[in-house]
Amino acid sequence: MLKPTKTILAAAMAGSLAVLSGCSSTPEVQDPNAQAIGQIEPAAYENTSVGYTLTYPKSWGTQVQPEDTLEWNGKPLPAENVVVFNYQPQQANAQPEPLLVLAVYSRDQLEKLVTEVGGDFVQPIVLGTKEDKVLTAYQRGANPYPPASTDGQQFAARLLSPEQLQSAISW
Repeated sequence: MLKPTKTILAAAMAGSLAVLSGCSSTPEVQDPNAQAIGQIEPAAYENTSVGYTLTYPKSWGTQVQPEDTLEWNGKPLPAENVVVFNYQPQQANAQPEPLLVLAVYSRDQLEKLVTEVGGDFVQPIVLGTKEDKVLTAYQRGANPYPPASTDGQQFAARLLSPEQLQSAISW
């Protein structure tokens, strides 16, 4: 059996002190920007085929994702270009819900849609016109989640007013 020597005991004590000194009870101060550096939020959605940019509100974070499509709520939109911004719910396995739709029509398409469909047609918000094109927006009329739920509150917080939409678009 080996007897501990003074050198071994001194080394063991020094090692223990080094380990214990790293375990202090005072909380470590962290840089408040450290989390933001690791997270990359999309700053804007750029539609290169039509030439407009939607600057994302910071509140959208990573819970709103664009999808190039010609459908909204399971129905085709007779537009030339459609982008649906879907809210990604926090519940696991829950389906995304459309939050905002940007659609580009020709002036004739939009006029035909308004006259043929009439009162059944949800009037879009006109965000701008350029040559023969009209950039419009549709917003979800009702919150698809219970208002008191986390997703209901998060969805409602991400809805934009027509003024906010107008200022977020450059075309």
